[in-house]
Amino acid sequence: MRSRVTVILVAQQGGEWLDQTIAGITAQSLAPTAIIAVNNGGSERVSEQLMASGAERVIGLGTRVPFGQAVAQGVQAAGTPGAEPDTSDWIWLLSEDACPEPAALEHIVSAVQRAPSVVVAGPKLVDWDRPEHIIELGQSLTRYGARWTLRRQELDQQQYDHMQDVLGVGPVGMLVRRDIWDELGGFDPALPVYDDGLDFCVRARLSGHRVEVAPASRVRFAQSGVAGPKIDRRRSVLRSAHRQARTAHLHRRLAYAPAPFAFLAWLGLPLLALFRVLWALIREQPGHMVGEFVSAMSVFFRPHAIIASRRRIRAHNTAGWSALRQLRIDPKSVRTARMIDREAILASTGLQRRELHFISSGGLAVLAAAIVATIALTWWALPRTNITGGGLAPLSNLGQLWWNTRALDGVPADPFAWVLALLGSVTFWNPSHAIVLLLIAAIPLTALGAWIWAAQLTESKAGRALTALGFALSPVLLGSLDAGRLPTLVLTIVLPWLLLAATRCRESWSWAGTASLLAGAALAAAPILLPAAIIIFIVGLFTTLRGAARVLTTALVPLVLFAPKIVTSLIAGRPLDILLDPGLVSTFTPGTTWHLLLGFPEFGLEGWGNILAGAGLGGPPTTLLIGVLMLPIALLAVLGLFTGRVAVTLLSSLLGGLGMLTAIAAAQLQLIVVGNESVALWTGSGLAVYWLAVLSLGAVGAGTLRRAATPIVAVALLGAIVAVLPVSTQLFLGRVPFGPASTQMPALVQAAGETQPGIRTLVVTAEAAHAVRAQIVTGSGLRLDQIRSADRTPEITSADESIAELTGGLASVGGPDLSAELREAGIGFVLLPQSGSDSERAELQRLFDQHDSLVSAGQTEQGLLWRVVEPDAESDAPGDASELVGGTSLSGQTIWVIQLVVLLGVLLLALPTGEVTYRPERRRKPSRWKRRTSAKAAERAAAAAAASGAAASGAAASGAAASVPGTPATDSEDAAAGAEPDAPLVAVPGTDATESDAPAAEQSPGAKPLTRTPPIR
Repeated sequence: MRSRVTVILVAQQGGEWLDQTIAGITAQSLAPTAIIAVNNGGSERVSEQLMASGAERVIGLGTRVPFGQAVAQGVQAAGTPGAEPDTSDWIWLLSEDACPEPAALEHIVSAVQRAPSVVVAGPKLVDWDRPEHIIELGQSLTRYGARWTLRRQELDQQQYDHMQDVLGVGPVGMLVRRDIWDELGGFDPALPVYDDGLDFCVRARLSGHRVEVAPASRVRFAQSGVAGPKIDRRRSVLRSAHRQARTAHLHRRLAYAPAPFAFLAWLGLPLLALFRVLWALIREQPGHMVGEFVSAMSVFFRPHAIIASRRRIRAHNTAGWSALRQLRIDPKSVRTARMIDREAILASTGLQRRELHFISSGGLAVLAAAIVATIALTWWALPRTNITGGGLAPLSNLGQLWWNTRALDGVPADPFAWVLALLGSVTFWNPSHAIVLLLIAAIPLTALGAWIWAAQLTESKAGRALTALGFALSPVLLGSLDAGRLPTLVLTIVLPWLLLAATRCRESWSWAGTASLLAGAALAAAPILLPAAIIIFIVGLFTTLRGAARVLTTALVPLVLFAPKIVTSLIAGRPLDILLDPGLVSTFTPGTTWHLLLGFPEFGLEGWGNILAGAGLGGPPTTLLIGVLMLPIALLAVLGLFTGRVAVTLLSSLLGGLGMLTAIAAAQLQLIVVGNESVALWTGSGLAVYWLAVLSLGAVGAGTLRRAATPIVAVALLGAIVAVLPVSTQLFLGRVPFGPASTQMPALVQAAGETQPGIRTLVVTAEAAHAVRAQIVTGSGLRLDQIRSADRTPEITSADESIAELTGGLASVGGPDLSAELREAGIGFVLLPQSGSDSERAELQRLFDQHDSLVSAGQTEQGLLWRVVEPDAESDAPGDASELVGGTSLSGQTIWVIQLVVLLGVLLLALPTGEVTYRPERRRKPSRWKRRTSAKAAERAAAAAAASGAAASGAAASGAAASVPGTPATDSEDAAAGAEPDAPLVAVPGTDATESDAPAAEQSPGAKPLTRTPPIR
């Protein structure tokens, strides 16, 4: 028996796509029996296009409805009143953006005629603009009920043309037997966008029928949202599609699950929503967070839809769910397909992981050389578990370490306190050991980061080695290692990784989160770089608007960490305090501009000045000698500046210029006073950026030399190593100002500090004649995490006055008994170090020995020690844990919680997940010119038809009226016609209006009757 096929064509936009789809339908080698067109809320122009298509009926819907409901209206209009459909009646579902190839209907009808048990068949959907790409060839379900498109974005090489039985097919191009459609009730209204076709096929399978695909039947599909989701490159559209897909997935899971499990799962939807929001953040898809929550809650608040779907399934479930088991996709195939999809997406977007060839390109050799260098230069630190001296001090225990990241007594913590807390947590059993390990690992970690950064710039092995070893053995790093400048060591380690993450932050949220964390660590170690960082951030933000949200994310962690310090400094009227260096302040003399250009932060060129001064040379000859040693690197950098890629040279030039300007500005900013000497900000922070930029250009220049690069780079590295030979010798011989933490304070003080953490020691240093410096040390010694740059105010505070009064009273002959004042201040010991003026120290010793409040404890390695008579051992010093609880305000606690939450959130964002999101290519939109041309042609055709109809019927104004598809009747017209307000308007071209399914209405004067127009060929 010959099959009768009725095409249900749904349109809502019109234009060129609809014209091509209509042409594809009329060009079928097997002509359909009838065409029913549905104008799904489109304009009158869409109705005119449909009327000109040769459709037997055009149904106009006043408002846009889901594809399944529009199809239901068309199927209802296609039926003959009082007639029952038989097995030879089929309906073919198409949308305006689904153009079938000429033999599509013939192939799909042939497929269903071979097997009477097949009641649903689907075509091979291919891309509208690239027909060689498969969009869909059947659908299935995974083990956990997720929709699975069997073939996605593959080239059509007929490799799947052997496929037949599938679990389901999509709604576009679906051929379904009319009686089965009526029996199953069409598509589920609860699935308006996603899974409507799949759910219908599942119910057909449960009814004992079969579903097939016809790979020979090809339909071009544009995915414009008429049927199924709208898919294009816009992120808002992709987020909306994700939300719709999640809603459909959750609804189906509850509809398919056994009743007890479905009820429990429905109750857990609010918790699932929160979990999925967190999971979206972990998967670096913050754009999906709102969609995940909305989808879960929308299903939760529609239990009636779930119950209706379960009843619809139960009413026709005769085969049982076991009949679907063999048609589900197995987990291994899912993993394989996802891996293939991932590689295909990365290949299409150009985001494949670049092979570094770490071993063959010399990375391992460079790392081995750096390890040898660090063993030779830091052997003295290997056996130690804590260290003090220079700019270093031990860390507090783990709890106190994290507590010191809070604002205490209105004094904000330095952002570097967070870095110390994270660093100390690595060796949580002994946080101070982490500092020792960082000293040892500074050279290898810096070399590794610099090598990976150079690998992004050049393929030259010599160029990568130049950047890695040149930066790891730079005067900045080795000089900081010799002086114990921990913040600078952190900066040199972090800086190459920061540049790598910052240049790739537009690619993914993971890179953006990583760049934000690294930027926070780098700026916390070197606040002087804040102005340069702001300039680079602005340049990066406005270079291109693509990925601007990710670029903005990189500023999140620095902003949150520095916010308390910025606010406090601005309120105090000292905005430059934001730039103060963290940690212990060491006095130094900044280098001249020439010294800075050579990469040396201090005057004296790291020992060369003293060496050559002893030989009768100094000043300009010394600078000239170091300049000659650094000349090969400078020449390679100049070569790279003129031969490298524009983006690389501009970035390196910007970094180098900003780094040098920062170093010069730091040398002029003397914001700190140590004793009677003003100290400038550390110039090494800016020079670290400058030196890495110069070496990056040198690596690019080495890449242009090819075979000649190796000897030239070897000479350049040799000159750089000779330039740092004095400081390297000091490190190699172990002549460093460091010792174990036990040498920080006398043993008696440390023993008392172990049992009484709040006890204090007044340390009085004889700076010069009639000049002393006094400070209070709490417990067993100074802890690095307790230092706050906000305390270094130039104004004299009440605490300073109190210390000065106590010191003056102790240093006065015949002064009053200060035991009560000392006990009130929690001071139990007085220490007179051996440094400073000998004569002044001797005078202070004589006065302290005569004071009634002090009892001599003798000579110690740290100096002379006195014990306060009957000190108040129970008193707690400010900053101790018991007082910190009361000293932390509610606002300070809130700020700390916000900082912690933001850091954890960005950390989750930075976690590498391997998530790859597919974004379609830019689709060519339908031509407006063609749309206007087709509209004008339709208008001319309608006018000609109206004229011929008027001539044939004369002036009979009482003829039957034809309703205009796509234009809903007004309330008065509906009332006059007796029609229901929501009834669709059906126009039957070429027939009397009384034969239509729409109620008859009296034709208004001037109305144009609708007639059949020739089909478009």
